[in-house]
Amino acid sequence: MISLKSQKKLIAIAVGVTMIVSATALSFNTFANSATNTATKLASSGAAGNFSDIVLSPGNDPSQLCFNWYSNNSSSTPTVQVALKSDISNGSFPTNKCQTFTGKTSQGNLNFTSNKVFINGLTPSTQYAYRLGDGTNWSDTYYFNTHDTSQYSFLFAGDPQIGASGNIDSDAAGWKNSLDKMTGAFSDSSFLISVGDQVNNLKELNGGSNEPEYTGYFSPDEFKSLPVAAIAGNHETYGVGHNTHFNSPNLSSTYGACSDYPSTGTDYYFTYGNTLYLMLNSNDMNEADHEAFIKDAISKNPKATWKVAVLHHSVYSSANHETDSDIIQRRSDLPPIFDEFGIDVVLDGHDHCYTRSYQMKGGQPIKDQTVDSDGKIINPKGTVYITANSASGSKYYEIHDPGVNNYYEAKKEQLHEPEVSRVVVTSNSFTIDTYRMDTMTKTDSYSLVKSTAPAPDTQSVINAINNLPDPTSVTLNDDPSVQNALNAYNALSPDQKQLVPNTDKLNQDSNKIQTLKANAANSQAVNDTISKINAIPNNVTLNDEGSINAARASYNNLTDPQKQLVSNYSKLTDAEAALAKLKAQTSPNSNSSTNGSSIASTSTPSNQALSSLPKTGEFLDATMLLIISALCLASGAALLLINKIKKKALTDGNK
Repeated sequence: MISLKSQKKLIAIAVGVTMIVSATALSFNTFANSATNTATKLASSGAAGNFSDIVLSPGNDPSQLCFNWYSNNSSSTPTVQVALKSDISNGSFPTNKCQTFTGKTSQGNLNFTSNKVFINGLTPSTQYAYRLGDGTNWSDTYYFNTHDTSQYSFLFAGDPQIGASGNIDSDAAGWKNSLDKMTGAFSDSSFLISVGDQVNNLKELNGGSNEPEYTGYFSPDEFKSLPVAAIAGNHETYGVGHNTHFNSPNLSSTYGACSDYPSTGTDYYFTYGNTLYLMLNSNDMNEADHEAFIKDAISKNPKATWKVAVLHHSVYSSANHETDSDIIQRRSDLPPIFDEFGIDVVLDGHDHCYTRSYQMKGGQPIKDQTVDSDGKIINPKGTVYITANSASGSKYYEIHDPGVNNYYEAKKEQLHEPEVSRVVVTSNSFTIDTYRMDTMTKTDSYSLVKSTAPAPDTQSVINAINNLPDPTSVTLNDDPSVQNALNAYNALSPDQKQLVPNTDKLNQDSNKIQTLKANAANSQAVNDTISKINAIPNNVTLNDEGSINAARASYNNLTDPQKQLVSNYSKLTDAEAALAKLKAQTSPNSNSSTNGSSIASTSTPSNQALSSLPKTGEFLDATMLLIISALCLASGAALLLINKIKKKALTDGNK
């Protein structure tokens, strides 16, 4: 028999265990509820340090953005989460109100992983929050704004070339100062165009990785919110830095590729508002590539009011590179292409000295422009070329013949101070203002104005017709292309129409389309579809579902032009709506009879019931924990009662 003293010890232990288990269960239940109702917090200390060189770039259009960053070597999926800034509460990222986008990785400098993600669905004039990571580890939360694209502005910077002075920190400080001042003065900037030589490739430091220079280039905080459209310069031809640090839309699979420097990328384009930006990799000197790329991009964006070509190597400049043999070749080869496609503005760098050309066409200045009282060029003829000075001050080149302007130089200056330009674009104007960074004084201003929407470019119409198939191979699927070309031709002035030599092809293709449409009207497929729709009763019942589905399948199998010939299509949609209404009126939980027998419906747990079940990964749910607590308390009470009864029995036995 257990002694009284031992029994007391066992009882004390049982009561103690009961209290501990009960308290633990209640505490766990409280913690679980708290964790469920609390939004996900920002990344813990150290997680943000895993992500560097973060940069945003414009997407195909303003509804998209491209993200790029470096991380420690990882095979995880790069992920960006985006939410409205207004949904941020108490410093917590709203994971229940965000959109998640994933992308791809590649090997970057120094065994870092390069991460690229495209996001879409953005709306204008909206403030957003985002974080990036690998789905488990996250960066801090950052912010960006979208803007009204009917009138917008952007920044234009040339040759930061971090490391060119021999002092990376000094060059990075100059670059950061320029961006701080320009974004401080012009906070409404939609993006930045960086025209190459972002870094110096450690040329003066005898090789090695250029990652420290990229670290200096990306040091301004603005890169986490201001999208950057960058192109490669001649100093990006070293290593994999350029391709793995920037993410660009619409990269050509062919045009602009440079076999000697494959890591400099290819030509790409993007649109913003009424403007088409043609980003050319000028390390590729096969100008036929750029011509084909420009032709293709314009054909896909025929309504652009402004067409801007961006490249690194200067075309019309005034300093050290003005007389370089490769620049002279580009000056001969590129302007005819820009003339052919009606390019309004060319932005470039490379010569580290500010130059603005006259309006140029056919290799000559066109000085007989209409100028208003404010000096704006009205309905400009030709193309203006702007060569940027250094935006960081890391290196300057001296002007050739500083006291004399040659045939193309309308404005040139070397202030030995960093300069950055601001461009403002409206529905009919394009204005470039350039500022010196020490005093933020405006050093040049130039405006182009198109008083009316431009008529379609004649060469663009010719190209559109040439791209159409021959009349013998035209199908109904070519109808949109033929119609677009016909509309563009009809919008030309009578004089412009005289310059289109291939109208016969356009007329033949158009006539062939009309013939095919007429034939399609009599096609068996169209007639079968019409018959199947007519067979649907006017008063639809559930028994008609088969005939309705058959008519829908027949209609879906038609080509788009054939569908337009189905005259009774509204009857099909009305029948589908009536069928859906009948189905909705039939309760899914009601009993149904088959062959006269009643079959009980199987009940399905409601969403509320399902949500009360233990979640995957939980050991116990709240109800179970409370039950265990109650059992433990009952056990303790029972032991105390048994002990009391035994004590009384012993006392009675001793009497």
